[in-house]
Amino acid sequence: MSVKMITLGQLKKGDIILSTTADTVSKIVKFSINSKFSHARLYIGGEYIIEAIDPVVREEKLLKVLKGDLYSVVYRAESLTELQRANIISYATKQRGKEYDLSGAIGSSAVGMATAGIIPTVSNLINSESDFYCSELVAFAYSNAGIKLETFSSQTTPKDLAQNKKLKYVGHLKIQGM
Repeated sequence: MSVKMITLGQLKKGDIILSTTADTVSKIVKFSINSKFSHARLYIGGEYIIEAIDPVVREEKLLKVLKGDLYSVVYRAESLTELQRANIISYATKQRGKEYDLSGAIGSSAVGMATAGIIPTVSNLINSESDFYCSELVAFAYSNAGIKLETFSSQTTPKDLAQNKKLKYVGHLKIQGM
């Protein structure tokens, strides 16, 4: 795949931004899932994204979160209707403030699966949407809009999203002055 640079103005609501940083946690995630990506975010329009990152699901300015990224790559479901985009955004924004799903993030990795997974939180056993890790939030938001990205949304990793045939590479995000 050749690298294509895109700008913020080329993003569409519902785009998935996969990224990585130089942080130790990012390196551990990349190693444990055998991926060049350690994090997933949803672009919700304007200058904002939604992401599940410790300690909670939050809405944040895109430029603020990109400052720590080594690279950010955009993927898109080309066939999304405007209604599906709206449903993705609506679902994701309704999750703001929910806790980060550390046990799910660890359990979805090769390390977690090799050790039979971390015991999920009781609330997660009762309701798999009670808390989220990054790519899990993305998968559930898409599923809510009728786009099932993975068999089990609660086990989706950034690597799964990057390799998903329903998503197309749009480009590497280039922000002026960064």
